[in-house]
Amino acid sequence: MSSIRPKVQSKNTILFKFSLGLSMQILVMIAAIYIVIDLVAKDYLVKKNKELIDEIGSHIVSEISQRISIAETLTRNLAAAGETLPKDPQLFFNVIPQMLDIQENQDFIAGGGVWPEPEQFTPGVARRSFFWGRDSLGKLQYFDQYNDIESTGYHSEEWYVPSRYSQQGECLWSKSYMDPYTLAPMVTCTVAMFNQQKFAGNATVDVSLQQLKSILSKGSAKLGGYAYAVDRNNKFLSFPDDQLTKITNRDNDNLTQEYITVNQLAEKLDLFQPIAGILTKINQSLIQSIVNEHRLLADNIAKQSTQISLEDAELIVANMQLLRDQVDHHNIKSISVISKQDFLLGEPVNVSIFMIPKTLWKIVVVTPQHVAINSASKVANLILILLIAIMIIAAFFGFIYCRRSLIVPIYQMVNQLQQPVPEGDDVDRELLDDRRQDEFGLLAYHINQSKMALDSNNRDLKLQINERKLAEHQLKHLALHDPLTGLPNRLLFQDRLHQAIALSKRHQHKFAVFFMDLDNFKIINDTMGHDAGDELLRQVSLRISGTGRETDTVARLGGDEFAFIINKVNTVEGAVSFAQRLNTLLKTPIAVNGNNINMGSSIGITIYPDDATNSEELLRNADIAMYQAKDDGRNTIRFFTCEMNAKLQKNKEILTDLAESLTEGHFELYYQPLFTIEHNTLVGAEALIRWHHPEKGMIPPDKFIAVAEQSGLINELGDWVLAQACRDIKRFVNAGILAIRVAVNISPVQFRRKDFLQHMLMILKQHDVSADFIELEITEGAVMDNVDQAIETMQALHDAGFQLAMDDFGTGYSSLSYLKRFPIQKVKIDRSFISDLENDDDSKSITTAIIQMSHSLGLDVLAEGVETEAQLKYLQGEKCDYVQGYYTGRPMPASEFLKKFSVVKEIILSDGVWTVSSTTI
Repeated sequence: MSSIRPKVQSKNTILFKFSLGLSMQILVMIAAIYIVIDLVAKDYLVKKNKELIDEIGSHIVSEISQRISIAETLTRNLAAAGETLPKDPQLFFNVIPQMLDIQENQDFIAGGGVWPEPEQFTPGVARRSFFWGRDSLGKLQYFDQYNDIESTGYHSEEWYVPSRYSQQGECLWSKSYMDPYTLAPMVTCTVAMFNQQKFAGNATVDVSLQQLKSILSKGSAKLGGYAYAVDRNNKFLSFPDDQLTKITNRDNDNLTQEYITVNQLAEKLDLFQPIAGILTKINQSLIQSIVNEHRLLADNIAKQSTQISLEDAELIVANMQLLRDQVDHHNIKSISVISKQDFLLGEPVNVSIFMIPKTLWKIVVVTPQHVAINSASKVANLILILLIAIMIIAAFFGFIYCRRSLIVPIYQMVNQLQQPVPEGDDVDRELLDDRRQDEFGLLAYHINQSKMALDSNNRDLKLQINERKLAEHQLKHLALHDPLTGLPNRLLFQDRLHQAIALSKRHQHKFAVFFMDLDNFKIINDTMGHDAGDELLRQVSLRISGTGRETDTVARLGGDEFAFIINKVNTVEGAVSFAQRLNTLLKTPIAVNGNNINMGSSIGITIYPDDATNSEELLRNADIAMYQAKDDGRNTIRFFTCEMNAKLQKNKEILTDLAESLTEGHFELYYQPLFTIEHNTLVGAEALIRWHHPEKGMIPPDKFIAVAEQSGLINELGDWVLAQACRDIKRFVNAGILAIRVAVNISPVQFRRKDFLQHMLMILKQHDVSADFIELEITEGAVMDNVDQAIETMQALHDAGFQLAMDDFGTGYSSLSYLKRFPIQKVKIDRSFISDLENDDDSKSITTAIIQMSHSLGLDVLAEGVETEAQLKYLQGEKCDYVQGYYTGRPMPASEFLKKFSVVKEIILSDGVWTVSSTTI
């Protein structure tokens, strides 16, 4: 008997049975899918098509509403400007066109303006409107015809009257009208202005609807139909066929076109009557919704304007009522009807009507009915075909996959089993050969795949470890180096300083610590920008980083401060030589953004262990020496001395006392009178600060002003001086000293503040004092660091009403080319020239030259420090304008100044002696 079974017949094979079962299953599924799609999917798709119509309509409404919202926001802003701006016509001419002419709104904002009530803007003037409109080129033009006395005015216009009854910020929209330039429909948005809760006029924005037809066409084109819009009164705003909805009129020999209403179109076309009826009923329902107390309001509106009918007024009131109801206007509801025959498309259509609550406009979307049905059928058939194709393809590939993964391996296993067993016990049988398509081969395959995956994971892990080490190295570098320049930062510098101290102790040698600060870097950073400042710091770092040896350290501690550790410095001359090399390197101009910058530096040097033995004291000593270099004129070198530390402690003590005295009120203003040299008349006084320290007595300004400037406390001190001067000015004026101007000294630190002018004006406003009473004395050094910026600041101060004087003239370094550009009114000759007038011909020549030069530039001249009659006589002979000094009047407290000058009748020069003639008031 044979041990091999006969082959299985084809109809009994697993492959045949599997194929037959799969085919029957596919046929049943195709039939079930066809029934589901035909019965359910078509109805669902038709509903979805209607939802698509609503979505498109809502999208159209949303796009129009977005422009409406922009116009309403702009109108509210115009109303706010009309309510809050000073009643200055020039200010309105400057502000309103800028608000209207925003680039992104020019395509639909056609004009606008402010329309005050009678006598609200200018007393005695009934009409004073500010209106701009776009001409045929799209440029804004000012129109003044509404202000014409012979015209009918604007207070009874259809767009003006309803706002008398509107609420704060409420936007009302007018009827549509035609733009005379583009012949496109336009509407006006109106917002009422109020003055102390009382109606004060309107602000308007004219909106062009020229692009409305394009918006409607694009939105409705997806469904093969069309869309149009009507306004609050059912007057067409847009229609695909203008010949049906526009009429041509002749106005002053000019042909104009105007849209008709839906009822007028219904009279011409019977097929349009159902749609016109629906639109009319919508308006009727709006009118019927008006509560009884509002109907009287509609009567009042209609009576106040001949352009508004009672029905128009009722629609306006209905619009107001709708706006004031707490209704979510974003949820736009639509009305859908089916028309059996459309007069444009000539077939049954779906008509959907959407209303915009803010304006009561209606958007009508018309789509052919067959589009929805055919679209649903096409989609359903396409879905059916796609599903059948997907099922057939899936069945085919599923059959191939099952045959290869199940049936073929089984056949192979059977064939293997049917093979005769090889003879011999030493025959090795490879049961787990991955080349075989059976369970053993699959197991071997997955083991191999697992090993390959494990090897790949090991490689990825090693790569991650290397990347992490690199990141740790980078983080460590960032933690110890300045990210801008790449130099060591303060943390690494301190570590190197500790190492240098330990090394010096071990080998018994000295080293130097340098502290370098760039001169006037803040001015460059403020004027040229932070990017230019950063580039300057990088260029400086490149230059100085190559100056030292490998054992030395160059670091950036922050801002424009750099520090150096120079090892093995045995003599002072070695440290000086290195510092001079630094200054020489920085004297070469540095190119930044096309500009050559001359940069200087102030360097402070301290020596270990001569000056200190620990890192904190070494850094502090170098810092102190650096500040001494700055005090001595900058761009220089200073070694630390004990006296510097004492001076620093003294300055700290002064700074502490200054801060305390500011809060405790230990300061007082003295006033030195200023007189005209020609008529000997009191014209002003210079405010001079005095510090009454409770323990140290009177401290002169030269002892604390420099400390206040270095610390920045000069800003608070200057604020106090101006505020106290304002308080004293009010006392002077109340005492009868009317023609007086108080001169206040301005520190360069104050002058360079970005908000200097605003801060000054704020203090004046707080004390209700005009800038006309203040003269600001500015030194030459305060303006020469950045002349263009200084001129801009001085011009702003002058425009604000301040009198400007150049203080201590002749001691600085300003040139005539700059002086004639400065918007100053007075030059003060420094007291150093006046004091030598009797003994020094050069002082006389300089004084005469300053007077003549200033007069040639149209400037007044004041001589300060006049202490003798001879000095006064000489100045009178040279036609000096004003004098100030001990000879004419010593500085005195405000109370003494009031006592001396409050009743002044005349101030005369009698027999060479200045006297005050007064009477008791």
